[in-house]
Amino acid sequence: MSRTLDIFVDFPQEMEHLIKELEFILALKLELVSDGIDHWYEFRNSTITLTVGKYDFENDKELNFEEYPYNLSIRALNISNELDRKKWRHEFASYVLHKLKTTERYRLMLVDDLQVKLEEFAPLVKV
Repeated sequence: MSRTLDIFVDFPQEMEHLIKELEFILALKLELVSDGIDHWYEFRNSTITLTVGKYDFENDKELNFEEYPYNLSIRALNISNELDRKKWRHEFASYVLHKLKTTERYRLMLVDDLQVKLEEFAPLVKV
């Protein structure tokens, strides 16, 4: 299985509301996908896939997964060289994270391969 970069999002509403916001913020279309048991949303092109869904990870050391109900998982596709896959993953994850951060609306946590926390973001509290 290929490595992922995951952005965990603290969003208080149902997934369908998050999907509409993500489509607007990121200017892309997320398609509903189902395996008969679970369902999630996905954007895919020739080099990147972005999967959005709920998950059941438990907290693990400094990774407080339980504080974030949604997961945006980014994986590189159809790229044979690991360095190039990493570059594509990081560039797309940086783009998504930047777009979400600029809204100042969501707490976010960026994690490498579900093991290493790379960054956390909390919007400034407006007084």
